[in-house]
Amino acid sequence: MFWWKKLFVVAAIVVSTCSAQLIDSISEDVWENSHYSRTIDLSKSYVKETNLIEAKNINTQAQSVYYFTVNDGFDIIPELSVVSVTLLNPSHVEVEYEEVVAGKLFKITLPVPISPNSSFEIKVNYVYIGTLSPMPASLKMADTQSLLLKLNKFAYSPYRTTDYSLTFTGVAKGQEMELLKTGNFSASDNVPDVRPRVEDKTLKYGPVFDYLEPFTLQPMGLLYEHNRPLGFVQNLNRSVWIPASNVKQLPFEEYYELTNTGAELSTGFSRVDWLVGRFAGTRNHWALSHIEIPTIGDSFDDYYYTDKVGMVDSHDRVKDHLLLQPRFPLFGGWNYNFTLGWNGKLANHVHKVSGTDDQYIAKVPLLNAVRDVTYNNTYLVFYLPENAEFVNVSSPIDFESLTVDNELSYLDVSNGHVRVTLHYKNLFDDVHRLDVLFMYKYTQSSYLLKVLKISGFVFVGLISYYLLGLVDLSIEDKKKD
Repeated sequence: MFWWKKLFVVAAIVVSTCSAQLIDSISEDVWENSHYSRTIDLSKSYVKETNLIEAKNINTQAQSVYYFTVNDGFDIIPELSVVSVTLLNPSHVEVEYEEVVAGKLFKITLPVPISPNSSFEIKVNYVYIGTLSPMPASLKMADTQSLLLKLNKFAYSPYRTTDYSLTFTGVAKGQEMELLKTGNFSASDNVPDVRPRVEDKTLKYGPVFDYLEPFTLQPMGLLYEHNRPLGFVQNLNRSVWIPASNVKQLPFEEYYELTNTGAELSTGFSRVDWLVGRFAGTRNHWALSHIEIPTIGDSFDDYYYTDKVGMVDSHDRVKDHLLLQPRFPLFGGWNYNFTLGWNGKLANHVHKVSGTDDQYIAKVPLLNAVRDVTYNNTYLVFYLPENAEFVNVSSPIDFESLTVDNELSYLDVSNGHVRVTLHYKNLFDDVHRLDVLFMYKYTQSSYLLKVLKISGFVFVGLISYYLLGLVDLSIEDKKKD
């Protein structure tokens, strides 16, 4: 009966074992990390890590491949988001990489081989989601929320490291916690005893000038104050309706399934206590009471805001920000579904391809700029005019899937609008700076054909109405002469 569960467990063990063997097979006699600096930003509801690495070729031959491992080692990072690699020296360019083991091991191919005893510098940025947990898990309304971050204290690199430092930013108050062993891992022996210090409003460990062996593992916990909500969108449907004619407006509509993954409320909710405490008027509270959206790019003059009940009136525009207030504050574990729609300027997003008469490019931000929110599933949906043809899409971030189908809408007379859906996983608010380029083909004849079809249906309807008016449907007996 439960054979499929056993099969799943066996498969997971096999994949984990193969991944570990693959990581362990990397030769450590190729590079040496002469400098390894980690900076972890804890100012938001997710973790941003920046690694500055200077690696020296200690082999006798030129090398062009460097393996980077996420600084984990005990499977504490569940969801890895965007990863970027930049070569700092000898040039400053983005470097392509290959994900060898999902979310753990990356193969970085350098643009030029590095000769023996020479070095290069790279910067690796990545974001991980779902790592922070409130401690304690439930609070009173006036309490201050603290979060626990579990991490590896040292660099989990396949190469030896001779200079290492760790810095935390965005931390007002924090303390190191000892973690109890709960998994199948072994902490490294004879690791340096590094104590934290506060410097320039940051928490720093190191620098450590002792040799750190490959795959050094020392689990630690950092408990710090973070009295802000942990906004998390389970599903976001972001729709873009591209018009058939030049109506100068591009409709957007977004449907959010929002939750707060922070601390739960230990007592029943009292709106009187909420108002008396004036918690709604401050950002410094762990309940989500406002949804903040910078109005960048579009005017938002004619926006609408609805939820499952209907229209919501608690919203306002303050300078260049749109503030949406849910019907109730969201404490940990509380959910709120809502829809936001507006019209953007068509000329800002859609342009005709130069040298063609029927091809167009639409440039749309990957996300709206909802402040300090992470996303599990994001569906970016383009609705093309009826009889349009999808050509191609260019995305700065890899998507999980792309589907093309049809959806009937107003005044559709055949197959309906062409719907192109891009599915993304594990996004965060800063991704709104990235644009998706979408190319499609829509001929003038397709537009005229739809107009003629609609006109034909209207004409047939009017003629039918007229002919029905000529038919005598009365049931009274006619008088005889």
